[in-house]
Amino acid sequence: MIAFLNGRLADIQAGAVVIDVGGIGYRVQVPLSLIHSLPEPGGQILLHTHLAVREDDISLYGFKERGELEYFLKLLNVSGVGPKGALAVLTLFEPGELGQAIVNEDLPALTRVPGIGKKTAGRIILELKDKIPLAAIQDAPGRKQVGLKADAVAALEALGYSAAEAHKGVKEALAGFNEEPPVAELIKKALRMLVKS
Repeated sequence: MIAFLNGRLADIQAGAVVIDVGGIGYRVQVPLSLIHSLPEPGGQILLHTHLAVREDDISLYGFKERGELEYFLKLLNVSGVGPKGALAVLTLFEPGELGQAIVNEDLPALTRVPGIGKKTAGRIILELKDKIPLAAIQDAPGRKQVGLKADAVAALEALGYSAAEAHKGVKEALAGFNEEPPVAELIKKALRMLVKS
């Protein structure tokens, strides 16, 4: 119904943004991993969106990349996964990482997502394994790196950092390594980057 929003970023809230499009403020729920890459309030932003209409709620969900929206819609078709669960999955995984976890049947990686238990993770794998295009996962990090990233994010959150800060720190720290680092080294480097900012 609302395919995308292109406008001025009016406000950043916990897990959501407000986009001013023609004088109307649209509140859009976004993955926490997106928060760190947003422009300053007042800057232009385009989000690909999905309008979820339920008996007691109407919500917009937005994503910077179209591929994220496509995975979000696939996750919504899995029994037991609602919009908040699908958003939590895409907060922890980039599309290629998620595709790889599904194709590799990586149950432990999927159960790291808050609110996703073994049964739901199993359903995600069962229902989506044949729907993941090979091209979507070819450039994705390996199975080990997905777990490494999730472990480092969880450790930073345990130290009191928000999910958005933890994702930002881990992503920036990973970019500084040529090879896959031990989790302790990744956490140390992410902490140094978070302390600097």
